[in-house]
Amino acid sequence: MLNTPSAVELRDLAVRLAKSAGAELLSRQTGLSIDSAGVETKSSASDPVSAADRASEKLITDGLVVARPGDGLLGEEGAAKPSSTGLTWVIDPLDGTVNYLYGRLDWCVSIAVEDESGALAGAVHQPRTGITWSAARGEGAQRDGVPLGSPLREVEPAAALVSTGFSYLPERRAEQADHLSRVLPAVRDIRRGGSAALDLCSVADGTADAYYEHVIQPWDISAGALIAREAGAHVIAGPGTALPHGVLAAPPDLAAALVELLTPRRLG
Repeated sequence: MLNTPSAVELRDLAVRLAKSAGAELLSRQTGLSIDSAGVETKSSASDPVSAADRASEKLITDGLVVARPGDGLLGEEGAAKPSSTGLTWVIDPLDGTVNYLYGRLDWCVSIAVEDESGALAGAVHQPRTGITWSAARGEGAQRDGVPLGSPLREVEPAAALVSTGFSYLPERRAEQADHLSRVLPAVRDIRRGGSAALDLCSVADGTADAYYEHVIQPWDISAGALIAREAGAHVIAGPGTALPHGVLAAPPDLAAALVELLTPRRLG
């Protein structure tokens, strides 16, 4: 009979692998830049991927194959493996590649494991600061092992610091500018950090009041959304919600107010 690990054990595995991948990325960052040889592009000319992204993903997937050989894999840089256990690991080996290549701080490693009900456990590690956020479903969220309080502080939209992100595709950025034109006049201010996982963690630990983005990939948000939810945020994401292709995380009342701002009003 297979030994089924607890959500906490899976969280701890995600933390260990995220920290190991972070160390690998730090070792590769010195001397690397947006113009370095080996930096390629994906969805557009402004969407880079480097050998460091791929090395981080390989380190994580190699570790998972050893620790959890029957689990599935889904990674941003191509890792794909079906699950025989009902668990699948969702991996962003370097969230914030542009920031990484420019030598900025706001990049991270994001690892989550999902079952049929969604994210079960996950970790987000920011190597340049050493901070790690983590969560296990039903067990709350942590920042560097210290539990994050719940419920989160509710504020009116006019007092809210709101994070967002933008697509690499020009036509989608035009749509996002329209959304931003409704949100920006109604809130305290907007922040654009460049890492969805870190933006979600900022909601969890109160360094931002909300985060939204209209189009996002599962590996960008799987761990961060769980961490935000376990810290007390209301998370809206996926088919059948107000953001079927995106995500919104905020305290419940603020989330409702932001949905109103983000939903175009229909005439007639």
